[in-house]
Amino acid sequence: MKRNVNISAFFRDLFFAQMECVLSFAIVGTIFAREQAISYAHFFLPLAMGALCMLPCLPVYIIENMTIAQVIVQRAAELLVLEAACVWTANFLAGDFLGKPGLFAVAALTAFFDALSYSVAYLMEKAESERLNKKLKEAAEKGGAESEGEDGKKDSTIEAFGERNRRARIPIAEILYFEADAEQVFAYTEKEIFQVHQRLYQVETLSSAAGIMRVSKSHLVNLRKIQSVRTALNSRLYAKMANGEEVLVSRKYAPLFKERLS
Repeated sequence: MKRNVNISAFFRDLFFAQMECVLSFAIVGTIFAREQAISYAHFFLPLAMGALCMLPCLPVYIIENMTIAQVIVQRAAELLVLEAACVWTANFLAGDFLGKPGLFAVAALTAFFDALSYSVAYLMEKAESERLNKKLKEAAEKGGAESEGEDGKKDSTIEAFGERNRRARIPIAEILYFEADAEQVFAYTEKEIFQVHQRLYQVETLSSAAGIMRVSKSHLVNLRKIQSVRTALNSRLYAKMANGEEVLVSRKYAPLFKERLS
């Protein structure tokens, strides 16, 4: 599996997890133990537990090509550890004052804040995808005049093979995306699929000037043929192409992809 640590997403979620621990205990504490003295432990221990609860979720930030099911399992494991950490911290610091109702309230608030934090993260990513879609729409309304670039490479072609090994030279500008499957590379147009007798990295070098960029280990997409983008789990995106197919933009290439579209 490809490994590429998503540092920004990790620290964003770490902040959310720590705030969940602190807020859950603080809110319940003000209700059940408001008359008790507060020490540094009441603040720093929940922060430490928030960091600890991120450990089960590290694979989400390290493994690039996790499936949606794997991401959900990792996130569920994080939530369980987060619940246990918050309840243990509350019991350790003020169990005598909170009692079972207070500990149950801590667990409930933790789940609430966890759902809230993921909702905030989702809305942030959705807003980003909407911004990108707006850029795509603006580019389409301009009629593609600027999208052709100034490098004179729009008429570049690549040798490919269609049905019955029919040889053809396809304008790179007409290709929606390239896909590598094992040792084979395929070029997709709106109506046909061709095989290219080159490695994906060779195709990438040849076609980069024509607006083709890598979006994952196995895909290159034509930025000028993208109709829309949508968010996916694990800081990834899906690019919808002109033929209706969606191509996954992996976490590693998502920042550059967003930059290029902007």
